[in-house]
Amino acid sequence: MLRAMVVFLALISPAVAQVLEDNSLQEQLVPESFKLEANATAAKANLFDWRTSISYAITNNSGMNLYMGIAMGSVSMGSCTEVRNAHGGLPLLPGPNAIAYGVDLSVGVPRAVYVPAGGRVAGTLIAEECSAPNPGSPKAPLSFSLMIGKTESSKSMTQVPLSVDALIRQLRGQ
Repeated sequence: MLRAMVVFLALISPAVAQVLEDNSLQEQLVPESFKLEANATAAKANLFDWRTSISYAITNNSGMNLYMGIAMGSVSMGSCTEVRNAHGGLPLLPGPNAIAYGVDLSVGVPRAVYVPAGGRVAGTLIAEECSAPNPGSPKAPLSFSLMIGKTESSKSMTQVPLSVDALIRQLRGQ
């Protein structure tokens, strides 16, 4: 009897309740919780380098007010994976277990963005050294890990994979 009481008290403790709350966020999601739309333009940045600008929009259909960001190092569009810059929209956030990560000092420490239920957020991701995300095709798969949480701390966020086939326009240098 005493053993059952100790187990019961452990189950209702705040620490255990917090863990259960984090798991419940993931359990409340369905495939339609987040709608991702995107397109891209690949252009010659200078004599040798290409840059692909990925424009995206995410709609929060989860029914919950959430803080969001995109996990650093998780973005890929076809063969392009060198995404280190995000403008407007969602910031690139370190993963929950990250100890060290690069920060643009002109912008400051990355902070999650509040997106209310039904809200839409749009932004641009820049892929460096990327001339043709999917050679020979007008589309390429865009995928990344969306970080979501009830607070803006990336340490308490969970990751949700998102993907979509995005149209690509390639601009040739003159």
